Amino acid sequence: MASYLNTNEIRLSLRQLVKQYVEECETCQELPEEFISLIKHNFLAKYVYYNKGKQQIEIGIDESESPDTYPEIKVYKFPINKATKWLDKSFKDQQSDLEFYGKLLNRNDSFYSSEIVLMSR
Repeated sequence: MASYLNTNEIRLSLRQLVKQYVEECETCQELPEEFISLIKHNFLAKYVYYNKGKQQIEIGIDESESPDTYPEIKVYKFPINKATKWLDKSFKDQQSDLEFYGKLLNRNDSFYSSEIVLMSR
């Protein structure tokens, strides 16, 4: 059975999914692979790391001007308990991004559909 979602429904579903990821992270003390994929996708990050001691996610983003130079990685740090807020700001609504989000939602157990179909806005 397919689920038909528009952009707003995908955004709301992702918020719920991020809440699940945060709970799992706080319980297991590590980031779920799907959460890492989402962060890397939204921020074009080179790496994502969970600092257990400080309860924050560190994201490394390449800010080099040219691909020929050695990468200049800038590290951004976000508290894990505010992940829904800062990830929501990074939501992208291009077709390819929505397809990525749909695939991510499909991998989650809370969505019982066999396929998520994107609808126009």
